[in-house]
Amino acid sequence: MRLQGKKALFFGGATGIGRATAIQFAQNGADLVIADLNIEGAKELAAQLAAEHGIQAAALPFDILDEESIKNAALQAEDIMGGITTVPIFAAMMRTGDIEEFSAETWDNLFAANVRGTFLAAKHTIPALKRAGGGSIITTSSLAGVRGAPGMVAYAATKGAVITFSKTLALELAADNIRVNSVLPGWIDTPFNNPAIDYMGGHEAQDVVVKGIVPLERQGTPEDVAPMYVFLASDESSYITAKTMLVDGGMPS
Repeated sequence: MRLQGKKALFFGGATGIGRATAIQFAQNGADLVIADLNIEGAKELAAQLAAEHGIQAAALPFDILDEESIKNAALQAEDIMGGITTVPIFAAMMRTGDIEEFSAETWDNLFAANVRGTFLAAKHTIPALKRAGGGSIITTSSLAGVRGAPGMVAYAATKGAVITFSKTLALELAADNIRVNSVLPGWIDTPFNNPAIDYMGGHEAQDVVVKGIVPLERQGTPEDVAPMYVFLASDESSYITAKTMLVDGGMPS
């Protein structure tokens, strides 16, 4: 029960790494609110976790592109749980393509979701974290944010921005006992990566690439990544802030 007493607001959590992390948070005793565009999936997961683990769990509608919905989710989650101590931010968008064919509109949409959305999720939960006496914001970047990859210029740029934002925010909030760290997943087996897989020529082509460049010779699973969020939410990481935590099977960065 490493997260007993923690109250987590998930921005994104109905699927993928967010879902696996919500499950592991519940297993470790945290109360949680899952804010997601997929509200039915979020409601189903929250009900399951509450029933299985005896924790408080709820779901709220939320759109990473809509500041008002982000602000409302933060206010409602604080009211539901009686506070917020932990903010894992997963909601994001991926698009791929050669730079000559990449539209400015798609570029702007990626920055709106991945960078502006992360900024707003942090901004609107900081007051609750201060009222709680401190806490942990955990952003989600990517190995692409430090290493890059063909066809992922825009996505990699957004995730690099998330890293810099997180490090700088950590310095700004340190005096308030609010830690900010960023998790950088590598190749993880989740539908979120489908645009990259399609760009590479499909799953078979991707498997060849992964085995050739990942020292552990496999993709990770959402369950491989979730323990890093548990650690960064727990008191075990109380002296860790402004860090990038790679979960990538040993990839060179």
